[in-house]
Amino acid sequence: MYSLIFLTLILSFVIKLTICNERPVIGILTQEVYWSGFRKSVPLNSSYIAASYVKSIEASGGRVVPVFTNRTTKYYIDMVRKVNGILVPGGGCAFNISSGIGRSTNEIFQIAKIVNKLNDHFPILGICLGFELLLMASIKGKFPFSKCKAQNMNLPLTLVPEMEEKSVLFRNMPKDIQNILLTKPVTANHHIKCMRKTNFTSMDLDKFWNPITVNEDKDNLTFISIIEAKNYPFVGLQFHPEKNAYEWEKDDPHSWSAIYSARYFFDWFINECRKNKHRYIKKSTLKNELIYNYPTTYVGKMHSVFEQVYFFNE
Repeated sequence: MYSLIFLTLILSFVIKLTICNERPVIGILTQEVYWSGFRKSVPLNSSYIAASYVKSIEASGGRVVPVFTNRTTKYYIDMVRKVNGILVPGGGCAFNISSGIGRSTNEIFQIAKIVNKLNDHFPILGICLGFELLLMASIKGKFPFSKCKAQNMNLPLTLVPEMEEKSVLFRNMPKDIQNILLTKPVTANHHIKCMRKTNFTSMDLDKFWNPITVNEDKDNLTFISIIEAKNYPFVGLQFHPEKNAYEWEKDDPHSWSAIYSARYFFDWFINECRKNKHRYIKKSTLKNELIYNYPTTYVGKMHSVFEQVYFFNE
């Protein structure tokens, strides 16, 4: 299905079109309303993107297009052709790779692996659910997680010692940001599934990924909180850096140091996307697909975990 020859043909003309990219366009995956807290308020055939992810990308100098769920492989190949990277957001799903955002993530993961093997730098950033789905995609949809209690926890990161020099995130990270992340409770955790180190090894995830940081849940269970692919520009964060500046329903960290350090992850991601040379051939197509074509809806008054959401009629 993911023919190397086919992808070479469809991508080759795009890669040569531009020498540098100071106008990155980022695809953000939509997800089904069914798994959200506001599913009773909107049609179940809708999908959504939390506005905090869009704002975070824009604050780092990128533009956003929605990448829709439950589309064809051809659609996802076409989206990879046009955008400079993909963000897989947090949320909820059925935790399989046959439907919804799980399938979308798996399709893009497989396509992006081939694209990167062609020396075409294509980054993926997964946050919380995205972190989990990237792990599952790398082991053919197997479920590697354990139950845990890491809801509503603001935590400092613990860097795996041997990863300080290996990590693409940490080796060039400014010292003041690193100090904040490693000493202050600035990462917002909202998950009940954890990636334990024992499962990470036993399920061969360590063959594809490096574990970069760890944390402990309310029962002192140690879980992996940042992963980086060994040979691809793929990064997963179990915590939510987008919440520090843009979400207010929970007791997430909103201090200056929390917002300043969270900004680093999106700045890093957008800089990685600037290395990618894909672009929309027609500006009119880009303008028609940008997130600006869709209104935001204030859902904070519904006691949602989000303040604003983009809804899409699938």
